[in-house]
Amino acid sequence: SRSPRRRRSRALPLRAAPTLAPPASQPRAAAPRGAGRDKGRAPLARGRLVAGRYRLVHPLGQGAMGEVWRAHDSVRRFDVALKFLVLPRQDPAIDMMERFRFEAQVAAQIGRKTDLIVTVHDAGEDPEAGPYLVMEYVRGLSLRQFIQERGRVPAGELAALLRQIGEALSVAHGLGIVHRDIKPSNILLREGRDGRLRAKVADFGIAKWIRQDLPADFPRQTAEGVVLGTPAYLSPEHTCTGHADPQLDMWALAVVAHVALTGQQPFAGRTIADVLASILASDRPPLSTLCPGAPPELEAWFARAFALDPGERFPSIEPMIAAFVAATGVPQAPSERAPAAPARRTGLHLAAAGLMMVLGMGLALVTALPWKRSEGRTAALLAVSDGVLAAARRAPVAQTPRAPQAATCSTGAPGVAATAQ
Repeated sequence: SRSPRRRRSRALPLRAAPTLAPPASQPRAAAPRGAGRDKGRAPLARGRLVAGRYRLVHPLGQGAMGEVWRAHDSVRRFDVALKFLVLPRQDPAIDMMERFRFEAQVAAQIGRKTDLIVTVHDAGEDPEAGPYLVMEYVRGLSLRQFIQERGRVPAGELAALLRQIGEALSVAHGLGIVHRDIKPSNILLREGRDGRLRAKVADFGIAKWIRQDLPADFPRQTAEGVVLGTPAYLSPEHTCTGHADPQLDMWALAVVAHVALTGQQPFAGRTIADVLASILASDRPPLSTLCPGAPPELEAWFARAFALDPGERFPSIEPMIAAFVAATGVPQAPSERAPAAPARRTGLHLAAAGLMMVLGMGLALVTALPWKRSEGRTAALLAVSDGVLAAARRAPVAQTPRAPQAATCSTGAPGVAATAQ
């Protein structure tokens, strides 16, 4: 008798992925945790071979949306990080595939111009393990973890990191791409061989395109009245209108700088309405009370960065970063990619976080990244980031309390689909 042939993954171009999906205007109810998951997926285990080349080594972490494993790539002969997603059965959510495809293509485009972003270099679906994403495995910390473990970031070190983050965002903005979710957990840090910290901007999963000449497959527009992002990092005009432009990323980066420098959010609030009210009331504690010894010029920098009128803020990311560097007194070094930082190796070298940082290898053609889908399944579903899935599955807030009378958006804030911190 003829033995059954083993099912294999096959490579498909990203453009060949299914495109049908329910209209974006039809909200989906949030499913209970664990409901409708793909329970037919075989459990992952050490030593298992995925897609014929990735040998699982040990798990790095697990969450509501999936799990991440360290693995060895037998073809390239180095370790990688594999993320496996646990997807709902009853809700195909093809729009998530569209966002994944767009994120991969956007990361490839930006990655051709700078290595200061995190991108993907392989993705697909194993017939038994399910959808997966391949990223470079690097030991390190997110900026959020760095702050939690080390405390405040000195102004000089922060200036060096902001240079790199600003360069990445400058490239993205030049291509007409707005990140929309800049925050400490989406800024990844690793330590180079010379002991210097390097930053990478991660997760373009809810990126917004503001130009139509980008060679990419654009996902459907976000439903009207829904704001994607993390409330504490949203600019007031974005919260009020949903409008996204580079100023949104610049506002968020100013919040990141404030959190890194002082350890506190500039505008406190438990809800999006509270945060907005604090912004509109200019209820920001003086920098001198939160960070004694900080250069006084930084207070003026934050005042401009957090101006209610976008026209009074910095016009673009480049002068914004240059002004911060000047305020800290750090010498300008435009060509410096790896900022100087004390060689504090213990935390970074021994960290078990296993950050998934991808350096954009082999992505010269934006449409060439394959999607390897197993035979027998009608749709391969994958979303790169937990934040994207969380944003898509949460029903938008139906009605946010109106802002104070001084607000420029008196009709109240639109629904917010918040991403994970």
